[in-house]
Amino acid sequence: MFRSVIAALLALVALFAWAGPAAAHGRSGEADVRFAQTIGGMEITVVVRASLRVPAPLQVDVVAHAPGRGGRIDLAIRSVEGGGSSSGSVRVEAGRPGMYPVMLSVDRVGPHELEVVAGGERSVLPLAVLVSRTPLWEVVAYAAFACAAVALIGALACAILSRRTAAAGFAGAVVVAMVVAFTAGVLSPWFAPTAPEGAPPEPPPDAMLGRPNAQPMIEVLPGTPRPGSEFRLRMELFDGSTGRPVDDLVEHHAALSHVVVTSQNGSYFRHVHPIRTAPGTYEVRLLAQEEGLHRVYAEFERADAGGQQVTGEFTVDGRASDGVPASAASGSVPVTEPARPVAGRPVRVTLDTGVNGLQPWLGMAGHLIVRSQDGGYLGHVHEGSSMVTGSQRVPDESVARYGPRLEFTFSFPRPGRYLAWIQYAKNYEIVTVPYTIEVGDEP
Repeated sequence: MFRSVIAALLALVALFAWAGPAAAHGRSGEADVRFAQTIGGMEITVVVRASLRVPAPLQVDVVAHAPGRGGRIDLAIRSVEGGGSSSGSVRVEAGRPGMYPVMLSVDRVGPHELEVVAGGERSVLPLAVLVSRTPLWEVVAYAAFACAAVALIGALACAILSRRTAAAGFAGAVVVAMVVAFTAGVLSPWFAPTAPEGAPPEPPPDAMLGRPNAQPMIEVLPGTPRPGSEFRLRMELFDGSTGRPVDDLVEHHAALSHVVVTSQNGSYFRHVHPIRTAPGTYEVRLLAQEEGLHRVYAEFERADAGGQQVTGEFTVDGRASDGVPASAASGSVPVTEPARPVAGRPVRVTLDTGVNGLQPWLGMAGHLIVRSQDGGYLGHVHEGSSMVTGSQRVPDESVARYGPRLEFTFSFPRPGRYLAWIQYAKNYEIVTVPYTIEVGDEP
């Protein structure tokens, strides 16, 4: 009989635990939210720390990676569902990268908007304030331990009163409860995570195939910038099936969108993160330097859909130069293995930065961006040792634990010449190491 009871209880534990819904877009209530932004002449990351309860204070850290001339950054958070709002500000010092904390507050969970204002620019970022729920397996385990304690007391009392049958029954209940509790604990890593409070509802079954690709319109203002002048790069995204603005981008490697801009010969390179100026509209302010054709590559991810890369181009008025990317400084030259890569085969790229204590940027210790010479291909991979998988938390920007070696694995799609850039963070500053690589065909 006891075997039947144990089997039934274990089946109930598995059934209820696996029935728990997953966290919204893979994010749990314990995870921080990160938004990289190129705003007001600065490259920053706004980190919204996880909330343990609501209402409560909300800590926000502004990480200045490229502070430039610095300046004031105003932040405000507002509940989309009609809750309260809170605001604060920090002043980034010119030429001083680092973390600048500010304290806001929230009074409810659910969808919010975070407003970031700096240098006359304004970005409105969507985020959800989440609070973790106790997972069902944990409730089952603690309830089973409580039942075991009560049954143990009953067994002892019955033994003292010489009621052997009742004592045996209570003893059996203790065994069953302990088996259930320990089974729930042992199997907990395989249980589906419980959706945190404030998470959006699960998509309907007919939406499980994902959303259509976004159609981009990429332009620069003015239409043909001149070298040495400032211009604005604008990206508007439209739904591929309805034609409406795409306003459901989600945090993807610590940003809503990643944009790489390079001149045709690769001597001009920018990896930036546009601000959200309107639903489906993202803009970034840049300085034109290199004459000629420029390539634009944007990466982003829609909710309940996969990642997507879109491309565009524009021309800076003037003739293109014949330059090539500058070589890395002595002692910082990337090494490829094998020395002459072959198209279609994995290649290991290693960079010895010469220093320990590198910090993560965009959640990783390093980034390798590769572009074909003709500009028709762009690839982006992350440093291997810092890859975050499963339920692991994204490394904090203040933790300097990587280096000195950064390793990447990449497969070049076809033979030819490639332009590449390795980026990493040291003392909060972004370091970019450019180089070129020749890829051969099959021997």
